[in-house]
Amino acid sequence: MILNSQRQPDFSLYYLGGVLLKILEQVKVISIEKLLEESQQHLKKKVHVDFIYYGLDWLYLLELVRVEEGKVYYENKKINSTQNETF
Repeated sequence: MILNSQRQPDFSLYYLGGVLLKILEQVKVISIEKLLEESQQHLKKKVHVDFIYYGLDWLYLLELVRVEEGKVYYENKKINSTQNETF
């Protein structure tokens, strides 16, 4: 699931997370329904909402997004992955 090279790499967490971040960088706050629509337009294919949730879980673990009351907020944090610190 993290890297899905054998079936539709568009649904890997890395790629889908990148798509979600690209959308969130532009709007900063968006409803989950609108994020689903935007990601489907970007990918030019239907995406099940579960994949959006998986992608959001991934981004949440990386502390790049937060979800409150059905809205997704972009957390603009720079992360130094070599030292595992936020600066």
